[in-house]
Amino acid sequence: TQVFMSCDNSAVAWFEVEDTLRPDAAATLQSLQARGVRLALLSGDQEAAVEKIAAALGIDEFHAACSPQQKLAIIEAAQARGERVVMVGDGINDAPVLAGADTSIAPAHGATLAQTSADVIMLGDSLAPLTTAVVMSTRTMRIVRQNLTWAIVYNTLALPLAALGYVPPWLAAIGMSASSLIVVLNALRLSRFE
Repeated sequence: TQVFMSCDNSAVAWFEVEDTLRPDAAATLQSLQARGVRLALLSGDQEAAVEKIAAALGIDEFHAACSPQQKLAIIEAAQARGERVVMVGDGINDAPVLAGADTSIAPAHGATLAQTSADVIMLGDSLAPLTTAVVMSTRTMRIVRQNLTWAIVYNTLALPLAALGYVPPWLAAIGMSASSLIVVLNALRLSRFE
């Protein structure tokens, strides 16, 4: 990004400012892409700078020179297509898009307005927790589906048998407790997540 300095309405110097990537940024984004996450880079910076960062990170879709409203319009269009949008942003101009995303994450070193608009504040400088969050949420939803399936199957089979008197009440009560215990033990598998 180019910044110009002027004195008495005359340009006297110009500077090029360049962001440095976090050391784990490329690896984290590759890991997310390998898990089927589609990435896009939305930035208010000039196109040449954004294209360079996108290329370095392996991001195919990027949008440069975006105002906060344009960023919000881009994620609203993705949501209209049925996509779930997770936004990561740290600037003041990211606040509207963070508020509009399905889930939003701001780093702890970001602008206070970005943090107050985000659902999650990520501590530390590493982006690796993004991959952890995706993996953990996928495992959690898989276990939730397993538990719901178990509960539906058990209740569909056991309740009619108990209501018709084929299963004595004491056995039905033990069966219901055992079913709840199975659900809890299955959910406890998440605690073994490394």
